[in-house]
Amino acid sequence: MVTQRQKLAPLEIAKLLEHSARRIYKERGPRSIHPGQWAVLRFLASAKDHQKDLNGVAAHLGITPAPASRALAALEEKGLVIGEVRADDRRKRQMTLSPEGQSILENDPMLRLEKIIEALPEEHQNTLQSSLQTICEKLETE
Repeated sequence: MVTQRQKLAPLEIAKLLEHSARRIYKERGPRSIHPGQWAVLRFLASAKDHQKDLNGVAAHLGITPAPASRALAALEEKGLVIGEVRADDRRKRQMTLSPEGQSILENDPMLRLEKIIEALPEEHQNTLQSSLQTICEKLETE
């Protein structure tokens, strides 16, 4: 980890970004909630009802149904998500947050990052936003 503020090569900046992203999630291990599972919980908390199924989760996360299915199954096993057969299409399951799933979002690791960003000077926030938007756009088009 770099301790002094020195100019870094682009690869080192990329590594720093990756390292920062990993540090958002302190908890590790089989019983912890993994980053992708947190993303599913956040999605289910805010999505419209017709989006709260396997295909909606997969589309939102930009992944195929198989990893989305594994994430939903893990969250169901942990008691954070409830899956019920949909009345309008019995082939699909409507996914909702359990009461425990709703309350665990109060400890969402993303809230730690939000506080850190809020504490940055506005100029740094604007630069960070612009830089990350550009990086995301480039990653999507490559």
